[in-house]
Amino acid sequence: MEIVGFDRNNHTQEMIYRALLSGRFPHTVILEGGLPEERLDLAVKIASALLCRDNNTVPCGECHSCRKIEHRTHPDVLILKPEKKEGSKNETYFVDYIRQIRDNAFIIPHESDLKIFILQEAQIMNDQAQNAFLKILEEPPEYVIFILLASTKSVYLPTILSRASVFTLGGETREVKDTVSRERAEAAAEAVCLALGNRYELVMAAGVFDKDQKLLTATLPILGEIFSDTLRVKYSAYEGEPPELCRNLASKFSKRTLLRLADDVNILTEALRQNANLNLTLARLSSLFKSAETEQE
Repeated sequence: MEIVGFDRNNHTQEMIYRALLSGRFPHTVILEGGLPEERLDLAVKIASALLCRDNNTVPCGECHSCRKIEHRTHPDVLILKPEKKEGSKNETYFVDYIRQIRDNAFIIPHESDLKIFILQEAQIMNDQAQNAFLKILEEPPEYVIFILLASTKSVYLPTILSRASVFTLGGETREVKDTVSRERAEAAAEAVCLALGNRYELVMAAGVFDKDQKLLTATLPILGEIFSDTLRVKYSAYEGEPPELCRNLASKFSKRTLLRLADDVNILTEALRQNANLNLTLARLSSLFKSAETEQE
């Protein structure tokens, strides 16, 4: 089966493509970063690929399922927004609302094998609502997929993050993709991770970023992926055999440290996307990594 509509030159979309191709798409996904409409468009594209009825090419855009998703009328694709309670000033995902979503998740799909919940602006879900949501994430029905659209994953509790696959939009420019190979960025990210906890080795590993903002911009998202995967290992939520690097980091650092590393790398990625000063970013990166020296388990 051929999967179409995903930009294979874009790292995030390539990772989503691979997850779809594997036939084992995660039950919970967080799409963070980018613009709200970009997150929603990508979520809808994922839903179309998962529910498309064509046997050769997905999403085909022509089948009954694809057309319904395009027109937002598919009964098994629920696109949800925060709501405002009477007497409340702001819209949010209230606990009662999350409980309704949770109850709905146990109703089997109407027309498809899967039921997909897309939660827009999910970054405004407070801790109480997240704890209520966690109950369905711990043991979701096999036919349910949740896609949380958020400006940043940093708002989520570690227990939520450990059960979700995070895909980051934005932060990757055409110039970076054209000049920095994925292999080079992965090598730099691995070197930094192996050096964590050793100041001298860390200085050497981070030295490759001096005056090379393109490499740093390409490497930061990979570091974020490594730390997110390591958190899933730490919470025993990683599906399959985890990479050795993630196993080593999970044994070396606390959950709190790993969560902080993942969050701060995401913040630095966004700062570079907004053209932050390279020297200041490197200084902050160095401070971040060095602070991990005192927080080993």
